[in-house]
Amino acid sequence: MTLVAASDGLPAREVGLWSEEKLFYIDRYVDIFSTGMKNKWSRRVYVDLFSGPGRCVIKDTGREVDGSALLALNAKSPFSDLYLNDYDPEVTTALQRRVAGSEGRVTIRTLDCNAAARDAVDALELNRKGTIGLAVIDPTAFQISLDSIAALTQGRPVDLIVTLMTGFLKRFIDDPSYEPHLDPFFGSRDWRSMVELKLEGEKITFRKLLDFYEQQLRKLGYTHVDDDVRILNSNEATIYHLVFASKHPRGAEFFKKISQLKFSGQKRML
Repeated sequence: MTLVAASDGLPAREVGLWSEEKLFYIDRYVDIFSTGMKNKWSRRVYVDLFSGPGRCVIKDTGREVDGSALLALNAKSPFSDLYLNDYDPEVTTALQRRVAGSEGRVTIRTLDCNAAARDAVDALELNRKGTIGLAVIDPTAFQISLDSIAALTQGRPVDLIVTLMTGFLKRFIDDPSYEPHLDPFFGSRDWRSMVELKLEGEKITFRKLLDFYEQQLRKLGYTHVDDDVRILNSNEATIYHLVFASKHPRGAEFFKKISQLKFSGQKRML
């Protein structure tokens, strides 16, 4: 990812306009989750395995917006503790400066996302009674393994928002060079059956891709999933879907509620 200087003189992530739409939904869920769970759980914690430097600069416009990490840090009903990680030390150094004053409840790591998923369990005391969590998993490709998501969440009430690169998968799922990455990402070799279908001339749809990944999440106890949010680029082509997953129907209700309002301000058709 390209880093550019933000108005505060620190590095920011340069992103396309579509990233602002993604952040719109993350911000809305952060708000409804942190507020809705305030009086039901003694601890509400937040995990961001690809946090970035905390600020984004929209390419071509130069407009600056908060990234997911700062959106969570500044939630209306504050999280008890936050775990923010990025593999790039330049990024986490900038993030450390941007969260100055909040160190008591913020843990920042510079780890591979899979190591961070495991580290977060102890760092946030996720097994402590009365703890509920929200994890945002926003990879640039397929770095996170399903086993790592399991290590973070199994046996624990942790809602997920995962960026699934459906547009890329639809085009390149039959490229053999991606096999070593997609096996751990999907947590199974069974995804290769879609490649066989594609080679036989069958179309690989977004629905097939989403259904397979969500089936894998259900094996981790995520009985409630939602993929209504689809992010398009400037050419109106699908880049990715936001996959939401919760182990409780209340989480599904929350996500359905916040996703009904589009970034454009229009209401989504039911």
